Amino acid sequence: MSASPGPDSRLIEEAGPMLVGQAAPSLSEVAYRRLEEAIVTLSLRPGAVLTEAQMIDLVGVGRTPVREALIRLAQQGMVEILPRKGVVVAGINAIDIMAALDAREVLERLIASDAAKRASPRERIAIIEAAKAMRAAAEIGDAGAYMRLDKELDAVVAEAARSPYATRAVEPLQALIRRAWYHFERQDDLVPAAAHHVAFAQAVAKADPTAAMGASDALMLHLRKGLLATLSRD
Repeated sequence: MSASPGPDSRLIEEAGPMLVGQAAPSLSEVAYRRLEEAIVTLSLRPGAVLTEAQMIDLVGVGRTPVREALIRLAQQGMVEILPRKGVVVAGINAIDIMAALDAREVLERLIASDAAKRASPRERIAIIEAAKAMRAAAEIGDAGAYMRLDKELDAVVAEAARSPYATRAVEPLQALIRRAWYHFERQDDLVPAAAHHVAFAQAVAKADPTAAMGASDALMLHLRKGLLATLSRD
């Protein structure tokens, strides 16, 4: 009897980062990551209405994984599911963004402290490497690569923190802020933001919880100031 096939290797490769020892992502996870990236990067514009068939074509996996991914995205406020009509991509609201930053700041502080205390040597190296790769992407102006690496850094830090409730709570807030970054065209912020991420990664890697919390606060403040400055111009 032949072994049953696992997820397509190309889908796994494109779905996002995996730490050594982690299982390959399910097709539902692949669908979620692809749809989330399309929403965050505004490939799927706010207010866009799509059918289930269009979503399946976009993601390249079957109906069930796509439905599971859409339920997860709806719970996070990224889409609204309209029975028998399709899916509406959520709009972007400045008040929501600032509220998300308020909540994210508290959660990121906790996660930073936990990661600094609990990360393995391998994870500390991975955190530094992800931040350095973000800086390299920023220096050449590759916003797409920068955002994928930003998500990778968040994933490695979350794994290192061993704090599942906090990391599950912060994930949709991280996505919302990335989406706002794209929406408000913050391309000029790549290099300064990358510098904050490198400082944060270094503090976590040095196993200094106090420094990690301070670096996390500095990064959140930088994001807040940048978005407020952009909103004041609009």
